[in-house]
Amino acid sequence: MIYVDSNVPMYLVGADHPNKRRVIELVSQLISAREQLLTSAETFQEIIHRYRAIDDREHLSAAYEALEAMVSETTDITKQDVDEARAASGRYPELSSRDCLHVAAMRRLDCTTIWSYDHGFDVVGAIQRIE
Repeated sequence: MIYVDSNVPMYLVGADHPNKRRVIELVSQLISAREQLLTSAETFQEIIHRYRAIDDREHLSAAYEALEAMVSETTDITKQDVDEARAASGRYPELSSRDCLHVAAMRRLDCTTIWSYDHGFDVVGAIQRIE
């Protein structure tokens, strides 16, 4: 089970970048290996937030739809997740509030692997980050 962060579909649909090539390779490998890719509703919200901030509806739709096609499950965010994110923010001051929320959702789902290009997750010892 691999939790997919918002930067994955953003690199996939964005301009040429070394991470874009890696996303294309890895998505193919993970899907071929029948890995269970999942995310949370917060990840979709991050995509909306980012592309609205830069007024880019084209990439908003493309990244949103790419993530939707990539994952087999999208979990809701619960009050328990928010409470856990609050606690995680004290343990991991290097993480953004959104990343703390991802960590909380992953813990609830008993998911220990995240696909992300955000090195901030490296401070969470219980989580393995792939890129």
